[in-house]
Amino acid sequence: MGAIQNEKSVKLLKKLRNLTFEKNLKRELAKNSRQRLNITSDEVKSICVLYYLSNEEAYKAISNFVNELKENRQKVKVLGYIDEVVFPHYYSQKITWDLMTRKNTSWYHKPTASIVKTFCDEEFDLLIDLTLEDYQPLIYTAALSKARFKAGRYSESNAEIFDLMIHADQVQSLPEFIKNVKHYLSKINR
Repeated sequence: MGAIQNEKSVKLLKKLRNLTFEKNLKRELAKNSRQRLNITSDEVKSICVLYYLSNEEAYKAISNFVNELKENRQKVKVLGYIDEVVFPHYYSQKITWDLMTRKNTSWYHKPTASIVKTFCDEEFDLLIDLTLEDYQPLIYTAALSKARFKAGRYSESNAEIFDLMIHADQVQSLPEFIKNVKHYLSKINR
């Protein structure tokens, strides 16, 4: 009997947390405006990348992608999230990279770190969200970013956030999703 009651309490708490997150995000979006622009891939000079740090392989894939972007002389800022309280041993801090942890979020997963506000306030030409699942701190960051054009994974809930959504249903890995992102971004307004 006690285990069933505890399970119901946990589900109720999760539902309350999600409702609070959604309500807060809607309120913030109503106050926040951004200048949406359709741009060509040749016009992109500054890019921000969001990602979820799931393991060392994901970190390497993101690093390789960011290095490719930088080779094209593009300014790149990277913000990741890890659902832990400490950085993993394989993560190395870089000048243009930031990583938020669970301790940088409120109880309903709103990012509280100052790096997120700075990230959201910067008017990048392009935001690329490389997450394959919903992580509320990253959803919040993508939604409130002032980036002029936003690209990310397709889902109905992301329709208000992204200008370009890429299906990831058939994608088996992050490197495969990155390959799809590069393909579609190379085609925008050509």
